[in-house]
Parts: sequence; structure tokens; C-alpha cells
Amino acid sequence: MTNRKTLENFKGCIIGGAIGDALGAPIEFMSIDQIRSKFGERGLTGYSEAYGRKGTITDDTQMTLFTAEGLILSKVRQEYQGDEGIISAGYHAFLRWLYTQETNIQDNLIQNHGTCSIVDGVLTGYKELFSLRAPGNSCLSSLKSGKMGITGDPINNSKGCGGVMRNYS
Repeated sequence: MTNRKTLENFKGCIIGGAIGDALGAPIEFMSIDQIRSKFGERGLTGYSEAYGRKGTITDDTQMTLFTAEGLILSKVRQEYQGDEGIISAGYHAFLRWLYTQETNIQDNLIQNHGTCSIVDGVLTGYKELFSLRAPGNSCLSSLKSGKMGITGDPINNSKGCGGVMRNYS
């Protein structure tokens, strides 16, 4: 049973990460010289425009939210599918995230992944998450492959920092 303090700490981590992500989004791909040139010697000191507005999150926060949703659904799936349901819930959460990045592949996701359904989770009900935010190519190509990789049988050899590439895609 989760106690109230644990739940509040979890929510605080998610919100804090999203705030930091939104603050850093405008400068994510800039060098320190580019940052100082645009924002002055102190650099970025508040929200600035990224992806068309101030306070915009990146694919990192999007994926954090879908990871959390996958973890929640994994508990539900474990009840009726055992341990296999835990892993597939995370993978299917990432497929739903992919759907928000390229909405024209919904039918493909449902057909190729059996138990994956866009309606498994609730996050696809938020239009704000339907926005391409420059996710890594390894992540995208792995999820589009139609295969769920596992640590012992990866589907790519990426050395990138995105955990989804090595664990679920």
C-alpha cells in the first residue's frame, strides 16, 4: 500500500522534472556561447519560448509521463497476465507515446501489437501531449520496428542515453 507521503514525493518528482524540462527546452541543443549570445552573460534565467510557446516540455517529460502510466498499468496487468504483463505494459505505454508523435500510425500499432490499444491508458486523451518534441532517432526507429527488445535480446546497438532504446524497444 502506498502511503500519502510517497505519493506526494512521486508527484513532486514528476512536476519538478517537468518544470526543469520546460526551463531547459529552449537551450537543449545550444552551446554555452549560443546561450550567452541569446540570453546574456547570466544565460537563461526564466521561461523562454520553445516549440512555439513558453513553458513547453520536451519528449523527456512526455516519456516520463508515459513511463509512469506504464508502471501503473503494469500492476493491473500483473493481476491477470503475471510477470509478462508487467513488461508489456511498459512497452505498450511507449507505443502510445509514439502515437502522440506520429498520429497516423494508430491502426498499425493496434494491428501489430495485439494487446496494445491506444485506449489502454489515459494520456492519449490529452491533446497537449500530441506534439513532436525532437525525440532521438534510435528511440523512434526502435519503437517503429514492431518488436519489443529486451536486455538479453536488444534490437539495436545504440549507446545513447535513452533507456527506452535499450529496455523496451
